[in-house]
Amino acid sequence: MIPILPETAWREFRSAPKVRGQNQTIHQALIIDASGQEHKCFVKASPAHYPMPLAEGLAWLALDALGLPRPKFAALLILPIHKLRACMPMDQHWSGIQHALAFCSSTVEGKHITSAWQWLARVRAAKAFTREDIAKIAAFDMWVENQDRHAANFIRDKAGTYVPIDNELILYTLLWVSMGFGYEHRSLKAQAQALLKPAGYAKFEVSMMLASKDHHPAFLKVSPALQQLVQTLVRDPIRATQTTTAILQFLGQRAQPDWLANELGLIT
Repeated sequence: MIPILPETAWREFRSAPKVRGQNQTIHQALIIDASGQEHKCFVKASPAHYPMPLAEGLAWLALDALGLPRPKFAALLILPIHKLRACMPMDQHWSGIQHALAFCSSTVEGKHITSAWQWLARVRAAKAFTREDIAKIAAFDMWVENQDRHAANFIRDKAGTYVPIDNELILYTLLWVSMGFGYEHRSLKAQAQALLKPAGYAKFEVSMMLASKDHHPAFLKVSPALQQLVQTLVRDPIRATQTTTAILQFLGQRAQPDWLANELGLIT
């Protein structure tokens, strides 16, 4: 289970990203867990009722159940927005807000495969997309309906392993479309198809299909933790039960052994 930490766990602001995206709260900070251990983390908050913390938490649990790489530490955090505002500029959406629920995960030491030089980014991507790691991440994304996976949100760590990060747009139809959000669909599958030659892409799809065989056992393993997380974050009991049922039905159907193969048009 992912811990929920009090605002006192946010101990020290470290840095803000040079290029700031839509979420103006993203930063690095020193986080202290319940045992007193320090973690250098990326932290991001969301306004009340936004599904980001729930989505990130669910993704972190599901990655663990699959045995896929993920940041070693993650937590939900009551972020003191008033203290963060003193450390970095924030837009008007956060005016008057003192606290917000945030998701934090330990920093992955490594490099993105993206680069300012397009030829270098292409070389890195060509190498990455021949690895089963990336096909497994692509299969995971289809299982959990991740709307936004691209080369900038996984990292090659020092051991050469590709670690997915920024998973907030999972369960896209259930959590985001239902709230009126709309995002362009980006996926590793589409990127692989654009990057690889036909034989390489066919191999990539087969690797995705083989990886999907692990989804149903992972679903059974992670279901109790998913249910507990939803019940913790969704305070209204009726809505919590409805949300839990919808998520488990959605993931359970897509975890069936032949679901991904049928989506890819492959014969098992």
